[in-house]
Amino acid sequence: MENYQDTEGILDRLLSVAGLKRDVQLAALLGVSPQAVSQARKKDRVPESWLIRMAARYHLPIDWLLHGESEAEPARFPEQTKRLGRVAAPSVAPAGGEHLEVALIPLVAASLSAGGGSLESGGDVLDYFAFRQNWLLGKGNPDNMVLMKVHGDSMEPAICHGDMVLIDQGKTRLFGHAIYAVGVNEEIYVKQVETLPGNHLLLRSLNERYAPIEVDLRGDMADSVRIIGKVLWWCREA
Repeated sequence: MENYQDTEGILDRLLSVAGLKRDVQLAALLGVSPQAVSQARKKDRVPESWLIRMAARYHLPIDWLLHGESEAEPARFPEQTKRLGRVAAPSVAPAGGEHLEVALIPLVAASLSAGGGSLESGGDVLDYFAFRQNWLLGKGNPDNMVLMKVHGDSMEPAICHGDMVLIDQGKTRLFGHAIYAVGVNEEIYVKQVETLPGNHLLLRSLNERYAPIEVDLRGDMADSVRIIGKVLWWCREA
């Protein structure tokens, strides 16, 4: 999405769907500075991420946000396709006007610890991020996937502090040397998980400064340990 013919109209529609009247309110909703919205008006370019975020939040077609019209103006996505649906992505659409199928994966409020364990285990959705649907389907069921932020350096150099990881909560079967999100009591870890004889789990860090954590699944610990899901992918901002 390099340029738009109706940037003012797009921003007005973003304000309208959120029930807002001022750019500063829109900036707060998007999590950007008021100057960023002012620059979008001046440069005649609305970031694609803003459209995806607002389309996901209010379950609207991106076509309508872009042009003010669509086949179902301003049709909202059905309840069952709030996160997985046919959403326009003009910047990567092939010739002929075909729409790219994307899945909108939620970033949840839980924080994964790559150190001593995270106590933040809330599941509130903070945002949505778009992934190519075909890519996700090749890895699992997008309906089971969430994004979480990592805190700590125990999984460096692979996964660093502040990275975002994609977790498939439908993949809880353990495979050696794979990385999982694991809950132990109220703490959540991201670790390599290995099974040991005697009904034990070993939570292994990639950073050699951190010793492995051995978990005894017998007795009281049986109900305290849960495999949240397999880590499929991670990324970091430049």
